[in-house]
Amino acid sequence: MPTTTTSGTNTHAWQTWQDWVNLVLGVFLAFTPLFITDIAAGWAISLGIVIGVVSLWALGTAASSAAEWAQIVAGALVFLSPWFAGFASGGAGWTAWILGLAVVILAAWSMNRHKEA
Repeated sequence: MPTTTTSGTNTHAWQTWQDWVNLVLGVFLAFTPLFITDIAAGWAISLGIVIGVVSLWALGTAASSAAEWAQIVAGALVFLSPWFAGFASGGAGWTAWILGLAVVILAAWSMNRHKEA
């Protein structure tokens, strides 16, 4: 269903591929403790759920800068979580760094696309 942004341009909700990828990354992060045992499960599950919910918000609103900024903040927290939770050495840290950076980049890219539309 088309929606209208405050600038008067028509956009379509649920069609931003970057937000869909962030939703998948959030679900992946939430299930990461099942196969990466040295990751802080509480951090991974909580931040994965947050990224998933915020991605749904971004998908549903079609042109919300607030939702994209929330994804950027959540991605930054994922990136920093290995140092906060003490799992910076090993594969768990790399998983958090790569996922966090991917979420930040995709959210910023999506926000940039909304400004161009």
